[in-house]
Amino acid sequence: MKKISLALVVSCSILFVSNSNAAQYKVVVLPVAALGDNSYPSDINSVGEITVNLINKYSPAIDIALLDFDTIADFLTDLESAKVGDFSDEDYATVYSYIQANAENQLFQQITSQNGFIATESDSEQVYGFDSIDSLTDEYTNSAYVNLRAINDFGYAVGVSYDGFYKVDYINQDIDEITYVVNDFYVRGFAAIDGESVPLPPPETSAGGLSDAYDINNSNQIVGYGTTELVSDTFAQSIEDCSDEESRADVPQESCLRSLSIQLNASASSLVQRRGIIWQVDERGNVTDTFVLPMLITPDSSDTTIYSSTAVAINDFGIAVGQSPDYYLDSTSLTTSAAIYNDDQVTTINEDELVYSSTATDINNDNIVVGNASKAVNGSILNKFFVHDMDADLTEYPDDFYTEGNSYATGINNQNMVVGYGDSELTTSGTSRTGAFLYDYRNDIFNQINTLIECNSQYNIVEAHAINDDNVIVATATVTEAVRNLSGEIVYDEYGAETTTTHYVAVQLEPISGGSIDNCDALEADVLRQGGSVFWLLVIVPVGLLRLISRDKSRATDIVFFRH
Repeated sequence: MKKISLALVVSCSILFVSNSNAAQYKVVVLPVAALGDNSYPSDINSVGEITVNLINKYSPAIDIALLDFDTIADFLTDLESAKVGDFSDEDYATVYSYIQANAENQLFQQITSQNGFIATESDSEQVYGFDSIDSLTDEYTNSAYVNLRAINDFGYAVGVSYDGFYKVDYINQDIDEITYVVNDFYVRGFAAIDGESVPLPPPETSAGGLSDAYDINNSNQIVGYGTTELVSDTFAQSIEDCSDEESRADVPQESCLRSLSIQLNASASSLVQRRGIIWQVDERGNVTDTFVLPMLITPDSSDTTIYSSTAVAINDFGIAVGQSPDYYLDSTSLTTSAAIYNDDQVTTINEDELVYSSTATDINNDNIVVGNASKAVNGSILNKFFVHDMDADLTEYPDDFYTEGNSYATGINNQNMVVGYGDSELTTSGTSRTGAFLYDYRNDIFNQINTLIECNSQYNIVEAHAINDDNVIVATATVTEAVRNLSGEIVYDEYGAETTTTHYVAVQLEPISGGSIDNCDALEADVLRQGGSVFWLLVIVPVGLLRLISRDKSRATDIVFFRH
């Protein structure tokens, strides 16, 4: 048996030679990714809690009371079973697609396409935002779109959510009974604190207003934007008409206001002023202050232009960053520039005539700001990531994947490690592949993250979103896996074989202590050389094993014969 074991060890050491090579990061797929079609993370805190957004969660509930079976009867394989909610896989998919094709139609069930979770590498908890509870089932209706954006070290997460939907029964002038599916505002920022969703309303709430929350620091300061002024008299009159039965159409008031909230969201740039905001929230979930941030420009009282600014990140000293309307150099041409908000002062990065616009995406506690700028490079307009030292007033554009490619910084930790993504390489067809990067600002070292994980990994890291102070990165990867149906079950073809597809999964990239970058080209060549040199060994060993087994069998036969 010792000879057999040795042969197996030799064979296995050849077949699995790649496992003996190190890497700098280990890819860990977050379990929450298994709950839906696609997933992507947005932030990670110091204890490893991660905000994750899930696209198309499996097994959505269907409200058959809102289905018009006369319209879809011809598309169903079993109409009678469908009428009682007993769907075949095919009919389930058909009905779901029918509902999603009528999103925002007030006569249809509203099913969200995205859910938010706070996750770790072993567990996850759903964050429901402003989703509503069904009075019949006492469960969430899964109607509110939720986008989680950030989490602080206390586990408080922030993001944006639709208002939950509810039904309004109405009898119109033709004595028709109609059920409307509505909500009270379109979208609003919120903070998830101890299982509760704390609303972050904008200063201007006409037709529900609009707000969004992007980041939270460890002092519970939350940044985002909100509507601050309604500038359309016509829209204001429409809101007033909703409360007048004679002025509005033959619909309930809730439906009238819902229509206006949809219009507000779609046409905000012509209806409302929007500004960056800092909300202060206490540990009990109370909003104690709402501070509207200034812009890089100061419009005079006669200026009727509609402006929009926002804040997307804030450090623990209360310095926020984002973007603001600005003038290009010393001209009167409007552009958008990276904004750094420090108390009631706002400044920008260093820009020259080659930079046409910019936006800041993150800031750390050393006041190092990252973002990206639209700038002229070799005759082309490209997006390039930048690093700005606020204290030194120095803006740099590090080398990225290649000169003619775009790059975007998404996050920076307090070790001055920057993550992001960009055009990583050109294909033979001239299109660009997207890849994630890790940039060491202090040492000026840029790496594509795919080179930091093991060779021949099944995961392609396409976007890095955030990095904590332990240098743990959260990212989106593509992977090819079995196709799953709406219930999350594997789909098989007519021959019983799995079909595959490439989709997006949320991953955590954990640093490997003492790890080093694999030389994948050398590894591939080494495998080929070993494969050639040991070919005869792979042939000889099995032959040797057969001879050994044959001799053992002969001995056994001799012994048995002797005993007889």
